[in-house]
Amino acid sequence: MDKNIELAELRVRMITAARDILALIRSRLFIDFRFMDSAVARLDIENDDMVKTLSTRGNILYYNAKHVIETYKDEPTRMNREYLHSVMHCVFRHQFVSPKIDRAKWNLACDVAVENILTEMGSKDLNCKGEQYQEDFLNKLKKDNASITAERVYKYLNDNKYSDDEVKKISELFERDNHVTWWPDNDSKDEESTDGNGKSAEDKMKELRELQKEWEDISSMLNVDLETLSREKGGIKALIQNLKEVNRQKYDYSEFLKKFAIMGEDLMINDDEFDYIYYTYGLERYGNMPLVEPLEYRETKKICDFVIAIDTSGSCQGEIVQKFLEKTYNIMMQQENFFKKINIRIIQCDDKIEDEIKIESKDDFDTYMKFMQIKGFGGTDFRPVFERVDELVEKKEFKKLKGVIYFTDGYGKYPEKKPNYDTAFIFLGYDAERPQPPSWAMRIVLDEEQITQK
Repeated sequence: MDKNIELAELRVRMITAARDILALIRSRLFIDFRFMDSAVARLDIENDDMVKTLSTRGNILYYNAKHVIETYKDEPTRMNREYLHSVMHCVFRHQFVSPKIDRAKWNLACDVAVENILTEMGSKDLNCKGEQYQEDFLNKLKKDNASITAERVYKYLNDNKYSDDEVKKISELFERDNHVTWWPDNDSKDEESTDGNGKSAEDKMKELRELQKEWEDISSMLNVDLETLSREKGGIKALIQNLKEVNRQKYDYSEFLKKFAIMGEDLMINDDEFDYIYYTYGLERYGNMPLVEPLEYRETKKICDFVIAIDTSGSCQGEIVQKFLEKTYNIMMQQENFFKKINIRIIQCDDKIEDEIKIESKDDFDTYMKFMQIKGFGGTDFRPVFERVDELVEKKEFKKLKGVIYFTDGYGKYPEKKPNYDTAFIFLGYDAERPQPPSWAMRIVLDEEQITQK
C-alpha cells in the first residue's frame, strides 16, 4: 500500500515538473517569437498519459510527463521545437480536415510543412538532432513547389504514389508531436449520442466550428503582424507564404463566372409574370381561346458575349490548361447559364496571338474541346489579347461584351490602360513572387484541386 502511495506521489511530481518545464518553454517562446504570442497563449496545458509526446486539437496542449522531462533533460531546444511545432499546426488549422483524407499522408504533409518553416526561421533555440536528415526530401519538394504547404505536400505524395512504407519512413524524420487528438474515435453520426461529459455530437461539432473560427482569427492577425515585420526579421518568409495561402479567400469559380452574366431575353415561359387563372378561365369559358397568352420570354442573367484568354507560355501549359477550359465549359453548359445564341472567343496567346476560335453554339464548343491543341510556349505578353479584343469590339463583333477571363501564371507584361470591359486574371495557386496585376483587374487564385474537381 505504501508503495502505491509512493508511485502516486512520484507521478504527481513528474506531472508537475513537466508542466513547469512547458510553462518555462512558453515564456521563452513569448520572448523569442513575440509575433506568435496570441497563438502560444491560446493553448492550455494538460497531462495525458495516452499521448506519447505532445498533441493538441486546438484548445489544450496535452503532454506526456515522462517524455517532456526526458527530452528536456537530453535536449532542451528540441522541446522548444516540439512545443512550437504543435502551435503551428493550429495556426494553419491542420487538424480541421475531412475525416475521409488519407491520415498517414496528411499527418506527414502537415509535419513537413511545419518543420520547413521552423528550420527556415534559423533560430538556435529551435535546433535539434536529426534536423539535417530532412533536407533531401525538402529539396525534392522545393524543385516543384514555390512554397511548401501541407496541401502541396499531400498532393505531391499522392501524385508520386508514395507507398505506406515510404510514408512511414519519411514520417520518422519529421514527426515532432502526436496527432492522435486530431482524429477522435467517436465518429458517431447519431446527433443525439453523447460523450462522457454529456455533450451531444451536435454540441461537439458546434464547439469544433467555433474553435476553428477562433484559430482563423488568430492566423489572420498573425498574418497582418508579420507583414510589418517581414522587412526587419529574417527567416520568416516560409511562414508568411504559408499564412497568406491558408488565409486567402477560397473562390467558388462557378459563382464567380456568373458575375460576367448579362441581362437578355431568353425564349421561355415567364412563370413569375403569367396568371394561370385567367388563362384556364378563358379555355373553359370560350373553348380554345385563352384570355391571356403566356409571355414567351423573360429577362435572365446569362452568358452571351465573352472572351476566354489562355496564357500558353512555357510556364503555363499542359493538362491544367485543358482542365481549366473544361471547367469553364462545364459551368457554361448548365442550361441556366447559357443563351441559345452565344458569342464566345477563345484566344491562345504567349507573347503574341497563337490561336483564336469563335464559339456560337454548344456544338462548336464540343468540337473545339474534342480537337483542341495548345499552341505557343514562348514568353508572356498580355497586351496582344486586349488589343485584339478592342479590335473586335470596334468591328462590332460583340453586341455587349461583358468581360475577359485570362488564365495565366501572372508573369508577363500587363496593359497600362484600363479596357472598357471587366477583366479577371485567374492564377493557379498562390505565389508570393508573382507580380501584382493592374488595380483595375480582378485577381482570382484557384487551387489545382478547384480546377480539376467536377
